[in-house]
Amino acid sequence: MSDDSTMVSTPDELESTHFAEVIFPAGNPDFRAARNRCARACREFNSTPDDADPEERCQKWLDIVRPNRDRNEDGSLAVTHDQTFANPSLTAKTPFVKPPVYIDYGIRLYVGGSTFINRNCMIMDTPVADVVIGEGCSIGPNCTIIGVTHPVRLDERRQKHSIGQPVTIGNDVWIGANVTIL
Repeated sequence: MSDDSTMVSTPDELESTHFAEVIFPAGNPDFRAARNRCARACREFNSTPDDADPEERCQKWLDIVRPNRDRNEDGSLAVTHDQTFANPSLTAKTPFVKPPVYIDYGIRLYVGGSTFINRNCMIMDTPVADVVIGEGCSIGPNCTIIGVTHPVRLDERRQKHSIGQPVTIGNDVWIGANVTIL
């Protein structure tokens, strides 16, 4: 994988679950800590003013989706989504996301750099299955993307497990306002 991949929200060469459901104990202390970390990062991102420096906004996005990156290697993000409006020949490294955004874990969320996500997007992702949003997508306001569910059978629900499911949205997909994707 190229060095740029550490800055772009695209799938790592980590073990990936593209087709299978994965049962996991969401109440596990490590998973709770991961959700709390992501909630804090989302609060920071959501508190960023609309006129904030694009580089700052990109760094805060990466705090959500790549919390363990080596910040010394981040360097400049080179091209922000904002700059592509003035010069369409440039390619953005991170998506343009309007706050507020709500994400559960962030660590298996991969969003193409040329994607636009409008306000009030909720992504219910998991630490066990990928949520992939391709390049060039436009996601309208108030959309929800759900990659988690719970067992239907009562005896299985009582075990307090969740089920992670992969979600893949291809390139150049337009999703209107108030859409829910399961």
